[in-house]
Amino acid sequence: MTETLHYRLPWQSSSVYPGAHPGQMVGAGQLFKRHEPLIASPDPRRIDLRASVLDPFSSYRVRVYQQQSSVNVYLLADLSASMGYADKQQTLIRFLLAAANSAFDYGDKFGFIGCTERIEQRWLLPAGQHLGRVSALAKQLERLKFTAGATGLQNASAFLPAERSLVFLLSDCHFPLAQLRAVLGSLQDHDLVPLVLWNRDEYAALPNWGLISFQDMESHASRTLFMRPSLRQKIVAAYRQRQHDLKHIFRAFGNEPLFITEGYNSQTVNRHLQQRAA
Repeated sequence: MTETLHYRLPWQSSSVYPGAHPGQMVGAGQLFKRHEPLIASPDPRRIDLRASVLDPFSSYRVRVYQQQSSVNVYLLADLSASMGYADKQQTLIRFLLAAANSAFDYGDKFGFIGCTERIEQRWLLPAGQHLGRVSALAKQLERLKFTAGATGLQNASAFLPAERSLVFLLSDCHFPLAQLRAVLGSLQDHDLVPLVLWNRDEYAALPNWGLISFQDMESHASRTLFMRPSLRQKIVAAYRQRQHDLKHIFRAFGNEPLFITEGYNSQTVNRHLQQRAA
């Protein structure tokens, strides 16, 4: 069964299409927005007699309501080599299906942008409401062998719509911090939800003693180290410092990241989404 994501928006959508989120448009809704002259909103059923009597120009005033609107939801995914480590690939696919199904349940449109060194057409899914295309994309990702880097993330904003959208950024952020700043700078017009996907085995499961061979999944450079307690502590400390640096950069751009380190859990993601909208 596909998990459901309960996302709420801390801003008003400018979409003219009805949906489940607070919108800037007036129309059918329950939340009072303002009074307008009858000539501007010709619906006699909504005439407010009290407001009309108090109008200094003696014109009929009509109550208008805020329309609930839809939004575009995008998943911006890092498809670099390091995202193929352990269970990250399956987490990406699970989140893709969960985000798409949740968007459709809300009446929103869902799109996908997958990034390696560049952005390829096969990893582009324009925003729509076609579950079959999302399922086909998930099957493609299951067969994908993750290679190269993720510099294409810096160009992803060109494939997003002009209107403000909800964008989930799913990445392990194993690339230079300057690149991350460039990515976040290019996405400032949208509502970004960063999900940093790490695996604890990368650093917490290292032995205290022994020879360990490490290989960079993107450059394929390898190195053999004699593991000892002091070195293990340095590696763990480096990961903690990296997490601190990433949080600092995300927060500088007004985004609170969620670090997923112990496997994907929809409840954890939902808790994060509810906190950001509070």
